[in-house]
Amino acid sequence: MRVVVLLSFLALAVRLVMVQGLSGGHYAAIGTSEVTTTVSVPAERGGIYDRNGAVLAVSEPRSTVVADPYLVSHPVGEAAALAGHLGVAESSLVTELSRRTGYVVLATRVAETTAKKIDGLHLPGINLLPATQRVDPVGTLAAPVIGAVNGSGAGASGIEYEYDKMLAGHAGKAVLHQTPDAVPLPGGSGGSGAVAGSGLELTIDEQLQYVTEQALGAEVVASHAKSGTAIVMDSHTGQVLAMADLVADPARNSVAEAPLNNAVAMVYEPGSVFKLVTFSAALTAGLITPQEPFSVPNTMSIDGWTFHDAENHPTEQLTATQILAQSSNIGTIEIANLLGRTRLAQQIASLGFGRPSGLRFPGESAGLVNGDAATWSGSAMGATPIGQDDSVTPQQVLDMVNAVATGGVFVPPSLVRAVVRPDGTLGAAAPPSTRRVFSGAVATTLTTMMEQVVQDGTAVAAAIPGYTVAGKTGTAQVPDNKHGGYVPGAYMATFAGFAPAQDPVLSAVVVLEQPTPIFGGTVAAPVFAQVMGYALHRYGVAPDQGGPGGSGTAPAPLSGSPVAQGGTATIAPTAGSSTGRP
Repeated sequence: MRVVVLLSFLALAVRLVMVQGLSGGHYAAIGTSEVTTTVSVPAERGGIYDRNGAVLAVSEPRSTVVADPYLVSHPVGEAAALAGHLGVAESSLVTELSRRTGYVVLATRVAETTAKKIDGLHLPGINLLPATQRVDPVGTLAAPVIGAVNGSGAGASGIEYEYDKMLAGHAGKAVLHQTPDAVPLPGGSGGSGAVAGSGLELTIDEQLQYVTEQALGAEVVASHAKSGTAIVMDSHTGQVLAMADLVADPARNSVAEAPLNNAVAMVYEPGSVFKLVTFSAALTAGLITPQEPFSVPNTMSIDGWTFHDAENHPTEQLTATQILAQSSNIGTIEIANLLGRTRLAQQIASLGFGRPSGLRFPGESAGLVNGDAATWSGSAMGATPIGQDDSVTPQQVLDMVNAVATGGVFVPPSLVRAVVRPDGTLGAAAPPSTRRVFSGAVATTLTTMMEQVVQDGTAVAAAIPGYTVAGKTGTAQVPDNKHGGYVPGAYMATFAGFAPAQDPVLSAVVVLEQPTPIFGGTVAAPVFAQVMGYALHRYGVAPDQGGPGGSGTAPAPLSGSPVAQGGTATIAPTAGSSTGRP
C-alpha cells in the first residue's frame, strides 16, 4: 500500500510538472481564449479624386447590426424596437432573433446616424460591428474607369482593382476581454491598429468627363449606335482628362455606363484613321511630299481581292494631301506599295500597336496585330494600309494621332496623377518615358495635311470656331466572327484629332459602334468638336483664329453641362497651369 501510494503521488507530481511547467503556456492560452475575442479592425480605404480634388470614390463609415439570439429574452419586443430603424418587417426580425444560434446578421451598411439610435436602445444581444461602404458622390460618372469594389470591400474592377493593395491599407486587430455571455472583464484590450490606405488623384477632370459623356451619349442616341467611346488627353503629358464609355439602352432611349472600359478593352478595325501609319512612314522614308501627284483609279485588284474607294469615280489625279483629306483607299494603297510591307510593319509597331498602352489598366488589350510582315497574306498590302486586318483599341488610335501633335514624340497615356498618402501629402507619379517615332519635320508636314481633312475633307464637322483643328476620320466594317467576312451594313465610325493644330494642347478620339449614318466624319466628328471646344475654353487656350469664320467665338455650352449651369463659357484653367495646358 505504501508503494502504491508513493507511486500515485509520484504520478501526480509528474503530471503537475507537465501541466504547469512544460505545457503551462498551452493551457494558459486555452484559458485565455475562453474569455478573449479577437476581431478585425478594418482599415480606411483610400479615396479616389479627380485632378482638382473632387471626390470620385470614398469609403464612409457604416455598421453591421448583429444579434446573439441566446441573449435575447424578448424577441418580439426587440423586433418592434428595431424594425423602424432597419426598415425590416417585424415578423422577419422575430424569426431571426428566435434562431438557435449565437450569431445572426440583421442588417449591413447601416448609416452612422441610425447606428447611434440603435446603440441608444441598449437592447440585450444586439451589437454593432464597424464597417465601411464605398460611395461614389458623382454617381456613375466614369464608372468603367473608376471601377467597383465587391461585397467584402476589395477592388473588383477598374482603378479600384488595379490599385487595390494601395487603396486598402492594412487591417488591424482588437483583442476584447469578456465572458462567454459578453460581460466585459478587467484588463482592457490589446491588438494592433489599422493602417489607412493611400488615395489616388487621377488625371481625370470631373467636369470635362461630364461634358464628354453628355455629348457622346446624345450622339449614341441620335445615331442609334450600340455604344460610344471618347477620350480626351493632354497632348504633351499624356494625362487622360476624360475617358467615356457608354452603351445604348434602347428600351429607355438613353445610354448607360459600359460594363467594361472599352477605351482600352475593345478592339476594332479602325479603318481610314489608320492611314496615318502609312503616310507617316512614307514621309519619313522620303517617298512622298504633300503635293506629290498620284493617278488614282476607282478600284484595284490585289491577290484576287478588289479594293475600292467609298464613292465611284473615274481615274483622277490627286496629290498626297488630297488622298489623305478625301480618304482615298486606292491612293493610300499606292503609297503603301511604294513603302513596302516591311517598313509599314515597322511603323505599325513603332506607333504602339500590338502592345499595351502603358495605362496599367486591368483587362487592357494589346490589340490583334501581326507584326511579322513575312507572314502577311497576299491581300494584306491592300487591307492593312487602310485600317483593315489589324484590330486596335481607341486608346492606341489616340496615341498614334497624339504622336503627330507632339512633333513625332510618342507619349504614353496615364490615368494616375499622384498618390494621396494617409497624412494628406501627395506623391507625384513618375513622368512617362517618351520616345521619338518620327521627326518633327514629318510631324509638321503631316499636321498641315491633317488640317485639310477638317477644312475641306471628310471631317468638316470637326471644325471649332476660332481654332484650327487637325485630324482624321475612319469608317470601318465590323468583322463577322461567326461566319467570316464582315457584318452587312455594320460599321465603326471614328474621328481623332488635336487642337490648336499648330500649337497642340489637347488630343481626342471618338468612336461609335454601328451608328446611322455610318461615317466617322458625320457622327464622330461633331462629338469631337463639342467636347474639344468646351475643353479648349475650360483650360484657357487662346484661339488661333482658325476654323470656320476665324472669329474665335466660343462654342455654345452643352445643354445641362457645368458650363451652362455656371453661366459662363470661360472657366479658369486647372491650378498650376500657366500655359493653358491642363
